[in-house]
Amino acid sequence: MLKKTFTGLFSAHERISYRRLMAFCAATGLLYVDKLDAESWVLVCCCFIAGEAAPKMMSALKGN
Repeated sequence: MLKKTFTGLFSAHERISYRRLMAFCAATGLLYVDKLDAESWVLVCCCFIAGEAAPKMMSALKGN
C-alpha cells in the first residue's frame, strides 16, 4: 500500500496533475460561493486544461 501511494505521488506517469486539481478546486470554490455559474465553472476548467496542453500539442505537431 505504501509503495502504491508513493508511486501515485511521485511517478511522472501515474501522478495526479496538481495544477489541474487546483484549477478544479478553485473553480468549485467559486461555484460554491456563487461567484460562478455552472457553465462558467466548466469553461474555467476546460480552458485551463486546454491552455496547459497547448504547448505539448504544438511541439508534437512540429515534430520535436
